Amino acid sequence: MAKKDKTAPESTQFRSPIVAVLGHVDHGKTSLLDYIRKAHVAAGEHGGITQAIGAYQIPGITFIDTPGHEAFAKMRARGATVSDIAILVVAADDGVMPQTKESIRMITDAKVSMIVAINKIDMEAANVDKVKQDLARNGVQVEGFGGDIPCVAVSAKAGTGVKELLDTIKVVAEMKELKNEPDAPMEAVVIENRIDKGKGMVATIVVKKGTLKFGNQLFDGEKQVAKVRAMFDENGVGVAAAGPSKPVEVLGFTILPQVGAVLTTVAIPKAVVETEKTVDAAQSVADFLANMNGKKKLAIIVKADVYGSLEAILEALGDDVDIVTAGVGEISDADVLMAKSTGAFVIGFNVKLKQEIEKLAQIEGVICRSYTIIYELLDELHDVIEGAMEVITKERELGTARVLAEFPFSGVRIAGIKVITGRIAKGDQIKIMRKEEEIGRAKIKSVRHGKEEATRMDVGDECGLQLDKIVDFAIGDDIIAFTNH
Repeated sequence: MAKKDKTAPESTQFRSPIVAVLGHVDHGKTSLLDYIRKAHVAAGEHGGITQAIGAYQIPGITFIDTPGHEAFAKMRARGATVSDIAILVVAADDGVMPQTKESIRMITDAKVSMIVAINKIDMEAANVDKVKQDLARNGVQVEGFGGDIPCVAVSAKAGTGVKELLDTIKVVAEMKELKNEPDAPMEAVVIENRIDKGKGMVATIVVKKGTLKFGNQLFDGEKQVAKVRAMFDENGVGVAAAGPSKPVEVLGFTILPQVGAVLTTVAIPKAVVETEKTVDAAQSVADFLANMNGKKKLAIIVKADVYGSLEAILEALGDDVDIVTAGVGEISDADVLMAKSTGAFVIGFNVKLKQEIEKLAQIEGVICRSYTIIYELLDELHDVIEGAMEVITKERELGTARVLAEFPFSGVRIAGIKVITGRIAKGDQIKIMRKEEEIGRAKIKSVRHGKEEATRMDVGDECGLQLDKIVDFAIGDDIIAFTNH
């Protein structure tokens, strides 16, 4: 067997940096990436026009084309940081804008190295020094303005400064000494996913360490999600193996992985995954109020199912709060990130709070609440405004009921109950108590009063409850509706 050549170039010890590009809309992120790609194609070097893969390589650098704010946030929510370096693009004629601030926070939270690219220096209104001053006011101290963050002035349109930017990326990467570990256990991060009519489930991944090979099984934690049956690079060329920093499109998934999922070739038990995760704890309402820094009004972001509901909520709140934004639709990662940057509270009415959004809110320390009953929203929000609701992060009892009967309906068990205290409502979280023992927890899926669907039952009312999962309740058990809000 041939011995390893100890005189091999030192560069083989290190891998290419993985670079994400972030910034405010229309500040030139895509134009900058397009120029880099086309320049290398024209020079006959490795690299091509990205098709559907969302990532590509040029010599010594891997670029992620589609992190965006949404995907970057999802990666954060899943505990994954795919990039080693982030380029913050700021337009010289526009300066620091809301998404610039979000990008700064996201780069800082992800603990990756930052390089500032001040773009559009060819514009008549360009003012590079003003941009640097704006950045300093937002905690980004660039070289020459009291800090050590590299800053390069560029024009994505003309190509000015692009070579200097690429050289800067390589210098920062050399300082980071990114280890090349092709023989380590394989670990990769999902940056895109889709279902293709011809290919089936497809995911674009970037290998962080180890080597992914044709035929490998892929696991998301302890769950097998794929057996690799094909891999393609950014040019659509099939590859048999992908080493560190290599982006590839992978076919063979039986379960489509989420953006931000960390895939391995060996199953990782759930207990180990949970132990290894490092997640910032969401702050309590008491902490939130303490951090208001003397503000007289609570800042909130409101999302509702329809405009009628939104108008009613805003009218009821009046001048008691500072409305950062208000709109119709589900609570999104953009709402959470806006709340983080503005110190706001996110309130939803009759809208879904997806698990990944709830997780992102927890990670970012943002208080995010969704309600189905408008008077609860208003009552609890007014309590928060008055600073008298530290119990909001603990379980708070809403009502109790006694199970009087049980009967089957369409293959499920229905609990016939009588409300003893407070109220019981559709959508409530409940726990079922048998004397002092908790039997289980569930959510009320539907409430029926006689033959009619109902929303809420008060003291003395009798009704039937259908739960969202099987719980072994029995006649005589107590049902306690509660909230963590």
